[in-house]
Amino acid sequence: MKKLLAIVVLGLLYSCSDNGAEFKKKSKMIETCADYEYPKNFRSFSIKGVPLKAKLEKKSYERVFKYCEAYLKKNAVTFKEKYLNK
Repeated sequence: MKKLLAIVVLGLLYSCSDNGAEFKKKSKMIETCADYEYPKNFRSFSIKGVPLKAKLEKKSYERVFKYCEAYLKKNAVTFKEKYLNK
C-alpha cells in the first residue's frame, strides 16, 4: 500500500513539474504572436527589446496578447503555422 501511495505521489509531482515549462512555452508563443500583430495597429509604442511584463502594462498590447491567447486556444495548429513557422 505504501509503495502504491509513493508511486501516486511521485506521478503527481512529475506531472505538476511539467506545467511550469508548458506555461512558459505557451506564454512565449503568445508573445511572438502579439509582437507580430501589435505593430499593425499600434505604432506609438516600440516593443523591441522590452520585457513581456512591461509590454503588458500597455492596455493596447494587453488586448492584442489576449486576442493571440484566444486564437491559440481555438486554432492551435493554424496559430503555430502562422506565427511559429516563419
